Amino acid sequence: MASTASNSEQNGHSHILRPRAVKPGNPSVLRAQNEQQSLKPNGSSDHLSSALSSGRSTPVPQDAPPSVYHISSARKQIRAQQKHRLFPTVEYSARVSHFDPRSEYKDFRGFFVLFWIGLAIMVLTTMLRNIKDTGYPLRKGVYALFTENVVQLALSDVVMVVSTGLSIPLQKLFRNSKGSLRWSKAGMPIHSVFQAAWMFLWINWPFMLNWTWTAQVFFILHTIVLLMKMHSYAFYNGHLSTTEKRLFALDHPETASTAAAVRYPSSSTNLDEVNEEKDQEKHANQDEALKQVREDLALELISPLGQVTYPQNLTTWNYVDYILCPTLCYELEYPRTERIQWAELFYKTLAVFGCIFLLTIISEEFITPVLKDSAIRLEGVHKWTEIGLILAETISLLLFPFMITFLLVFLVIFEYVLGAFAEITCFADRHFYSDWWNSCDWLEFSREWNIPVHHFLRRHVYGASRPYISKSGSTTITFLTSALLHELVMGCITKKLRGYGFAAMMLQLPLVAIQKTNFVRGRTLLNVGIHILSPTNQVNLG
Repeated sequence: MASTASNSEQNGHSHILRPRAVKPGNPSVLRAQNEQQSLKPNGSSDHLSSALSSGRSTPVPQDAPPSVYHISSARKQIRAQQKHRLFPTVEYSARVSHFDPRSEYKDFRGFFVLFWIGLAIMVLTTMLRNIKDTGYPLRKGVYALFTENVVQLALSDVVMVVSTGLSIPLQKLFRNSKGSLRWSKAGMPIHSVFQAAWMFLWINWPFMLNWTWTAQVFFILHTIVLLMKMHSYAFYNGHLSTTEKRLFALDHPETASTAAAVRYPSSSTNLDEVNEEKDQEKHANQDEALKQVREDLALELISPLGQVTYPQNLTTWNYVDYILCPTLCYELEYPRTERIQWAELFYKTLAVFGCIFLLTIISEEFITPVLKDSAIRLEGVHKWTEIGLILAETISLLLFPFMITFLLVFLVIFEYVLGAFAEITCFADRHFYSDWWNSCDWLEFSREWNIPVHHFLRRHVYGASRPYISKSGSTTITFLTSALLHELVMGCITKKLRGYGFAAMMLQLPLVAIQKTNFVRGRTLLNVGIHILSPTNQVNLG
């Protein structure tokens, strides 16, 4: 048989099926091919080929039939490379699924597209149902929400934005004053009173004009944003004016204070560490201490990027740029992109109006009718069991539209509105949120789902109160401030201040304490369950 195969190969009429040729560039493939050639039945290198085996297969005896040689050669080729067989072979390897926690796959954009396809189907079916019932694709109430109060809203919003510009002359006044109007004396109380009066006026403005709820919610949210922007601008520039005065006073150190510059602690700094640093600074060399204080104060007056120095920033253009930038914390300058991407700006602007349209459709078609129906049914019911059934049914019908509303609000604010203003101002830092959907506790969620507000609360609430009270006290004040703002927005939507939103937000504190216990800490399933099923999360969804 061996001679027959050899003769047929020499005559060029081989009837043996051979595998397809492979690319010769792979060294392992070349090595396997050389080994196959060395395993010819009549070759003289049989012993050498067996001696060069990797040890993973049994050496082929010299007197073995040709079929054994070919099987051994095929095994070595399979080990050397992944290749096609004559019959299609399924390739198996040790892998995990995409949703497995151990998976490194992070791209789920298809689900994002599927989300929008589902919303488009919902809108189309709703419009077809409205055409069948009323002859119009949308309810008349939806048209009214989009058309009423538009001119008043636009004019009022422009006036409100312009009124925040009073912070510029006030800051110049506080800086130039050498008496009681300095920021460290009467300047801070004066600006605080101005902020309180400003907030009281514009919070009540939409209710005095009796606007629709959509206009009221937009105006109130913009009022809160401008209030936080104005507060950050005033208090940071007030801090810089105090720093500048102290730096100039050190030109005459014999009459000025040479105490170390006050360093505001971060959220990870303990009060014991601050006191220890102060004790070390007292025992330092006086000349070195004076030099260090001057360097610290001078460095504070220069922007982190090194291009702007206080008070060069006290200009109208700088303030307008800050108002348009998608941030709540004022800095002397921000990192910028090279140019505006107009296509991206158009896409985000279009998405803003699309999301607002979807939010209005969902509220008018799936939320308002359920609330009205439940209110009518509760009027004639007096038994607690029936009331409980009606409330349970109402909540179950509202959970899904509330969830969709929550996701759309998140997208329209943090992805599209902030992204559009980032393009307009060439604002380079687009990290407006993190992967909050993977959060396992409330502290992590509060840090990651709204990063601009988190930075503001950490800098101007937590950081400002931390040098004076304990860490737990600063945390409580931070949550209290956030709860008051949430209750204000909920009150504007419902036109009633009942404290439900405030109470639900403050429930985060005991939930955080529970999630820090040894039994719950580190348990992803328990933490996620507490996070999703908590009443605080239901308020956020609403």
